[in-house]
Amino acid sequence: MLERLSPTRRNLALLVLFALVLWFAWTIRAVLNPLLLGYLCAYILHPLVVRLEARGFKRRTAVNLIFLVGFLGCGLLALGLWTQGRSLARDVLQNATLADQLKGQFESAKTAIDAWLGKISPTLALPDWPTVKHWFDDLVRNFGQDKEQAAKVSGAGLAAAGSAGTWLIAFFGDVLAFLLLLLLVPIYAYFLLFELKRVNAFVARYLPRSEKVRILRIGDQIGQMLASFFRGRLLVCLIKGVFLALGMWMCGLPYALLFGLGSGFLGLVPFVGAFAGFVGALLVSTIDGGLVPALWKCGLVFGLAEILEGYVLLPKILGDSLGLHPIIVLFALMAGGVAFGFFGVLIALPLTASVVILVRELVLPALSRMAEESPIHRGSG
Repeated sequence: MLERLSPTRRNLALLVLFALVLWFAWTIRAVLNPLLLGYLCAYILHPLVVRLEARGFKRRTAVNLIFLVGFLGCGLLALGLWTQGRSLARDVLQNATLADQLKGQFESAKTAIDAWLGKISPTLALPDWPTVKHWFDDLVRNFGQDKEQAAKVSGAGLAAAGSAGTWLIAFFGDVLAFLLLLLLVPIYAYFLLFELKRVNAFVARYLPRSEKVRILRIGDQIGQMLASFFRGRLLVCLIKGVFLALGMWMCGLPYALLFGLGSGFLGLVPFVGAFAGFVGALLVSTIDGGLVPALWKCGLVFGLAEILEGYVLLPKILGDSLGLHPIIVLFALMAGGVAFGFFGVLIALPLTASVVILVRELVLPALSRMAEESPIHRGSG
């Protein structure tokens, strides 16, 4: 039907249809997220499948082997994290003297720090335990009663939700959506590995002939950037997690596997993994060994891990694959989190880099030609 229309009407109808498809995709984006991530995982794994095929494996055998090894590795990792996480939860819940232990550790650390601060100025001193406890009680009380204060403390968490009950429903809804994402992404990736070439060939078939080479070149740049970014990021997180776990174990810190590997893989979301792992390890280590020893041990291990990641792993493995300014990185993470939640934070950086490629390949050349045109030439046109 559309092929019978004039070129102008056909293009207008296709434009309207494309806008409706985009609107519908935005409406059901929660359903499309696993499919998009599955396609990305298939694209990342496809070179490995090709290598195994070159060694004589059939495609189905190669895909099954990759997924078998992956599931075994993830299963062993999850078992270790679950074991230590359950042990940590049991120790915390069954420890009736936890508050007294924290109080004792705080007071001993306060004595040592006050003695050091007294050498600088006699007026410098940390607040005592009743004052800190009073501050904390007021914070909890205001957090539950005053929505404006809750918004200031939690970043508009409870105020935006409306009530604690609504917040809990939203929280468990996000957890359920994340678990569903973990279930669907491998399924989509598995089947897309068999159809990836057909999907790409189908899309390429209907590209405009005059712009096909250019569009395919841009698509290849974006695909290579995304694949190299996520492959490199996963490898960086794995190496950093192993380094943290070994470092914590060598320093005698408890739950090294849980906080080490957990912090490493949470590093997929920039700034989150290091902070969460450090705070968790510091709190647990303080209960066992005191605040000052826990502080310098955790600071040493996590500080070395950040140096390793920033100055060795990222330059060697990722290099400057994204080429984004730190301010753009921070803005992209915040915008992605507001727009798509946790999933948006994960894809914010590669999506921003993709937009940069599109602007560089499509927008900047047009602006450059406009800037180079003479006023006489523009006026005569």
